[in-house]
Amino acid sequence: MSNSFTIKPVSEQDNNYRFDFIGSIDAHATTVLDTLSSIPAKATVLLDFSQVERVNSMGLSLLLKLFEEWEQKKIKVEVQKLDRMVNMLFKITGLGRFVKTEGQAASTGSATGINPEPPRHAEHKAQEPTAIHDKLNFVASLQSGQQLTGWYLLNTYLQRRMKKAIHFEQNIDANDAASTDLLFAKPFEACSMIKEYGFVPVMRPLSECDEVVILTRSDDNRALGDFEGVTVGTATQDSFVYLLGRFLCDESGLDSAKFNFDFAGNEIKTLQSLIRKKCDLVFMLKKTYEGLSSFSRNNVRKLDESQTNFACHLFCVAPQLKAEGDLLAEILMEMANDEQGKKILQDIQIDGWAKPEEGELKMLQMVYNQYVV
Repeated sequence: MSNSFTIKPVSEQDNNYRFDFIGSIDAHATTVLDTLSSIPAKATVLLDFSQVERVNSMGLSLLLKLFEEWEQKKIKVEVQKLDRMVNMLFKITGLGRFVKTEGQAASTGSATGINPEPPRHAEHKAQEPTAIHDKLNFVASLQSGQQLTGWYLLNTYLQRRMKKAIHFEQNIDANDAASTDLLFAKPFEACSMIKEYGFVPVMRPLSECDEVVILTRSDDNRALGDFEGVTVGTATQDSFVYLLGRFLCDESGLDSAKFNFDFAGNEIKTLQSLIRKKCDLVFMLKKTYEGLSSFSRNNVRKLDESQTNFACHLFCVAPQLKAEGDLLAEILMEMANDEQGKKILQDIQIDGWAKPEEGELKMLQMVYNQYVV
């Protein structure tokens, strides 16, 4: 897959422009996209995505910025020939209004919001900073059960380098959120903690996004399109897995609104529910699926999977721990450069760490605000 991005002008006539987008639209596309800022007001622009290989969350953020600038200039924007995954991402993030559809006009610069309905949960209210205590509370939502030993080792690794006692727990509890200091969380969990408690994202896993698989039992020979109106198992409703699984089904021609959902609380219980025939489909994190035992893998069959390159787990710190957050980011970044750090990275199945881009966080929080109640 190419990491480069180019724009090929196709035609220009009577203030009508057409461009072919080619390659991968990510953080490296900034300079190339900036060349389109000179399009004159009230023009019509058609963008062909047939040669686009990948768009990640940073790329979506850059496209949104460009399209909003064009709307302010009353430029009519149409995007055509998106592949299935990119089309799905446009819909998830609200960019679907720019996709060219037969019989439907393009955006004409009207003030259509990305999020037509404001989130119905409480806005974050500034809290009095709590005293920084000697012992830190660290909570991690694991990507697979096989990582548990590695996370205890990481906790010890952090204690030695931060020179602080750190208490480690699995899975965030809303009742204990205010006492959490360090947090490694799933995409929407992190968004909730950022919004409700002002947590600060400092790092994310390197070159790794949360993708979703759709599973059925191995003895069920139906194609995905044959599962209309069935019972679907997944861990929780307020998760990126649930959202992405529904979009995968909708893009395959199923109406996910007709599903009966069984929220088991975690992915292992969901898998057990599928094997015991209490549900017909399962939405599961791809990494969890890949870490299943051979017995479990032999009892299920993969029907579909996402390739969105969109959301990832985030390592966050409480808002009053700025110095600790800076130190944590430095320690995590250097893990790949020492032997003990490399071994722990292998145990937690992470290649390394990188700072999250502002555009990545913006798109993830936009999706969270739009869909999670």
